[in-house]
Amino acid sequence: MDIVREGKLTFGRDQVVTSSHAAKNFGEMRRRAKEEPLYVSDRNDGIDTVIVDFDTFEALAVELENFRVQRLYDTAAIRLQKGDADLTRQPVGLAEVLGEKSYAEWLSLDADAIADKDLFE
Repeated sequence: MDIVREGKLTFGRDQVVTSSHAAKNFGEMRRRAKEEPLYVSDRNDGIDTVIVDFDTFEALAVELENFRVQRLYDTAAIRLQKGDADLTRQPVGLAEVLGEKSYAEWLSLDADAIADKDLFE
């Protein structure tokens, strides 16, 4: 995979193809992209598209989602620490959080509508 240095991608000149070459030789581009990403340049705009194989794309998408989840957990942990450290904090009731209508709907839910075994599969 590409190396990132000082927040920028580094890649070789052989990985840059023009948009017209990519369009005319798409089969070759697909084959080459299985080995390494290809950077498609437009004459005026520089590099505007990257061609990667599906496995690389999937790995990047999964890694990104894992980072998003971890950031959510990290943010929640920091907020919990701050809340625990704040001696002046006051509890907030569920009715206040949900609002009158949503709280009434929540109260009307049947706790036995779903069997415990279905909740904890």
